[in-house]
Amino acid sequence: MASSQARAICSAAILKYITAIIFILLFLGTSVETAKILAIFSVPARSHVGAYQPLMEELARRGHEMTVVTPFPRTKPLENYNEIIIEDTFPSRDSSEMNLFEYGKNNFLFTMLMMSKIFVSSCEKLVNQPNIQKLIHSTDRSFDLIIYEPFGSQCIYGLLHKFKSPSIQFLPNTITPMLHDSMGNPSTSSYIPDALMEEDTVNFTTRFFTLLRYGFIHIFQLYIQSQMTSIMKKHFPDPSLPSITELETNASFLFLHSHPILNYPKPLTPNTIEVGGLHIKAAGNLPQDLKKYLDDAPEGVIYFSLGSNARSIDMPEAMRNAILKSFSKLKQKVLWKWEADTLPGQPKNVRLGKWLPQHDILAHPNVKLFITHGGLMSIQEATYFGVPMIAIPVMGDQKFNALHAQNNGYALVLEIRNITDKSLDWAINEILLSSSYRETAQKLSRIFQDDPQKPLDRAVFWTEYAIRHKGAPHLHSAALNLNFFQYFFLDVIAVISLLLLASITLLVFLSKMLLKKLFSKSKVVSKKKKTK
Repeated sequence: MASSQARAICSAAILKYITAIIFILLFLGTSVETAKILAIFSVPARSHVGAYQPLMEELARRGHEMTVVTPFPRTKPLENYNEIIIEDTFPSRDSSEMNLFEYGKNNFLFTMLMMSKIFVSSCEKLVNQPNIQKLIHSTDRSFDLIIYEPFGSQCIYGLLHKFKSPSIQFLPNTITPMLHDSMGNPSTSSYIPDALMEEDTVNFTTRFFTLLRYGFIHIFQLYIQSQMTSIMKKHFPDPSLPSITELETNASFLFLHSHPILNYPKPLTPNTIEVGGLHIKAAGNLPQDLKKYLDDAPEGVIYFSLGSNARSIDMPEAMRNAILKSFSKLKQKVLWKWEADTLPGQPKNVRLGKWLPQHDILAHPNVKLFITHGGLMSIQEATYFGVPMIAIPVMGDQKFNALHAQNNGYALVLEIRNITDKSLDWAINEILLSSSYRETAQKLSRIFQDDPQKPLDRAVFWTEYAIRHKGAPHLHSAALNLNFFQYFFLDVIAVISLLLLASITLLVFLSKMLLKKLFSKSKVVSKKKKTK
């Protein structure tokens, strides 16, 4: 008996030993040597930080030496994670430029013009900051990879040329027209609305205005690039410095914080990787008082947050009063992200919080409705946890995100200019009393979570792939070698058109000559007959 137990123990030990060896061999076979990575994320928006920071932290945990340019330092130190702290370069929140609720009332052209000005002035402030100047003029630093956000930081693209390392663009939302060309992605505007278009339907009218808007977008793009180029050349006086366009097209990969279920399935080049939901993880523990508030809600809870950029305290008074009047009629509890200690006219069923753990709140089963601004990360979290929404878009891609959720059947959209207590009453009752919205949200949640690979693991794999294969130039699209006329066969069409025109001209000429000859012969014959 004792000998059989000893054999069993020995067999178990041998099995564990073999398993450990196999695991180590597999790990060594798929690992990558630790690398020095520079990450440049200069846009002072916490929603952007939430998109990229999980990847930066995971790379540090895997041993890579991270140097992260950010306006939002971590509260806790992390091994291998070093930060270059920069100041917030956006205009003051008290300025008219940053009254985001006014953006929600204005048209597309106004928004593009204001954001163009903000991005240019912001980047000029960025490049003049001492910590960035130190990086620009450093002589003892080198990096194996650079990860950067392609908006708002074009004027420091000279760093891509200075360090001459592979690069990855990380976009904290879905793809835009400005980045289609930089990666050689096929144009999809005829059947997929662009996030900047504020539309989610495709018909002749939307395609007509999409074409016009693309023209304006490219004008703004050219304006931004010209301004950014002059700033870049001032601080990087290198005669061999390539253009901003060339530096962007040299990127090894483009990471998109998007997902087909939340946007549209689209044809993408092999080096364009969708990592939507990268920041989402299993629900964590809520603070005890907040957990009790959510647990003790037999009628359910409505969670209301307009994100990190559009603050609720900045909303117009008429809009705030309409929302308060609507909330006061509800039997449900309301949890409102409100950035001040007090709220005039606060109903008894409303609880305030300057900062709230949105991810874990949406995971709570008693949350029946999410009133949101329609930011992509908020939409992703609500979809992941199967919570229906009312969206009040403010700016950027929010309206597109909201309309797509509405067209998918698990959200309703209210325009800022149309917010009244009656419109909000209707939207809240429509979603809470109709089971279809929650059923659709939960169905899409199951689809969203049905992924063979976690988005964070996918992002890490392709990041290390770029390091292992020196930028992976074999994945670059051949479309990048063609100009506009070549890409759309316009040069070929022009030659074919000229050949057809020449052939038709020749045919007409020969026909005329033939008819003339035949006509002249008939005249000769008729004259001979008359003389006889």
